[in-house]
Amino acid sequence: NYRDQLTAGILVAGWDKRKGGQVYVVPIGGMCVRQKCSIGGSGSTYIYGYVDANYREGMNVDEVKQFVVNAISLAMQRDGSSGGVVRLGVIANGNDIQRSVYFGDKLPNFGLAS
Repeated sequence: NYRDQLTAGILVAGWDKRKGGQVYVVPIGGMCVRQKCSIGGSGSTYIYGYVDANYREGMNVDEVKQFVVNAISLAMQRDGSSGGVVRLGVIANGNDIQRSVYFGDKLPNFGLAS
């Protein structure tokens, strides 16, 4: 049994009327930290530069969706453990969730994968 040997960090995001959109990170060390933007998972190590260069506050919904799809696509092209599809959930108006699925053949390539 290996369950007691697994570790994971957690990203939690949400929206409320008082503070708007929020992202909280609980890294493996256990401290809860609020951040403007965060990434995690096995492919995240490949995209820190992309996120640092391209994330900016005040992006509209379409810009954020493209940013996320690009970031995940870049991670997937370098990380063999990442899947072949991007699933997005956009929280609109505080409670409506707009779900989108982007399959591998519709994802940007960036010239990294054949």
